Amino acid sequence: MSIKSESYDAIHERYSNTIEWMAEIGVKLGPNRVARYDKVLREWKQNYKTDSKHEGKVIFPDFVSSIFEIYDFVDVYSAFNDIPKESLTAIVTKLNKGVNGPTNAAEETPKTTEARNYFFEAAVAARFHRPFSGIEAILDADTDTGVRIDKSKVWVECKRVTTPDKISNNVQKATKQLESALKNKVGCGHRAMVALDVSKILNKGDMIFVKNSESEFPASVDAIMDDFVEEYSNIWHSILERRNPKIIGVIIRFAFMTSVEDRNLLVHTSQWAVNPRQGLSKTDEQLQRILVKSLTHGIRQ
Repeated sequence: MSIKSESYDAIHERYSNTIEWMAEIGVKLGPNRVARYDKVLREWKQNYKTDSKHEGKVIFPDFVSSIFEIYDFVDVYSAFNDIPKESLTAIVTKLNKGVNGPTNAAEETPKTTEARNYFFEAAVAARFHRPFSGIEAILDADTDTGVRIDKSKVWVECKRVTTPDKISNNVQKATKQLESALKNKVGCGHRAMVALDVSKILNKGDMIFVKNSESEFPASVDAIMDDFVEEYSNIWHSILERRNPKIIGVIIRFAFMTSVEDRNLLVHTSQWAVNPRQGLSKTDEQLQRILVKSLTHGIRQ
C-alpha cells in the first residue's frame, strides 16, 4: 500500500477553506491556535518553498506541530461542510472550545486539556459521518457524540487518556455516563461505546516516529495498535463485563507524525480501531464491522 501524499500548498489550501467555513458557521476565530497554524504554514511558504531539498525534511517544532494539528480540523470540515449551519449547533459549540488551548499538544497540562478534549468529540463525529454509505453522525446527541446506522443508534462518550494508569478511571467514567444515557433511550436499537484517544500514551512529547521505508510503514502502524490493545484491553474488558450489555466495546485512536526515510516524507499518521466487548451477539458484531469501516476508510474530500 502506497502512502497518499500531497503538497504543503494543497494542505494549506484545504486548511484555509476549513478556517473560512468555521467562521461562516459561527466559530470564533481570534488569536488562538487555529490562527497560529495558519501563520506557520504561510511563513513556511514564504521562507522555505524556494529550497526544494527542504521540503519533506522540515522538522522544526512549529511546522511539525501545525501540520499534525490541522488534519483533524480539515476532517471536521470535510465531513460537515455541506450541512446547513442551523443543524451544526453542537459541532459549533465543540469547535468554539476546541480552537483554544496550547498551540502544541506537548505543552498541555491537566489544566489545559479541555480544548482538545472537546475537539476529539468533533473528530469522532466527523469519522462517523458517511451519509453516502448510510452512516450518519447524530449531531444533537445527548452524549459526546453518536452515530445512526439504519435503525440502530450508537451513543459514544469520548476520553483522551494521557497515561496508562488513567485508562481505568476514564473508562469507568465513560461507561457510567453511557449507562445514564441508555436509561432514557426507548427501544431495542440503542447501543453505546467508549472512544479513547491514546496518542499521549504512545507519544508523550512531540517526537517524530521514524520508519526506514514505505513498505514497512503500514505494518508497523498496525503493530502499534495491536500491541496497545493486547497490553491494555483487559482493563476495559473487566469494566465492561460489569456494565450494561448495550455498551458493546471501545474505540481506540492514536495520531502522531512519522518520517518515512526512503521517500523523504513527513506523514500524518492516524489509526482507528474497535475492540469489541466479549460475548457480543452476531447483530452487534455486524454493527461494529460497519463502524470499523466508517472509522478507518477516511473522510470524503
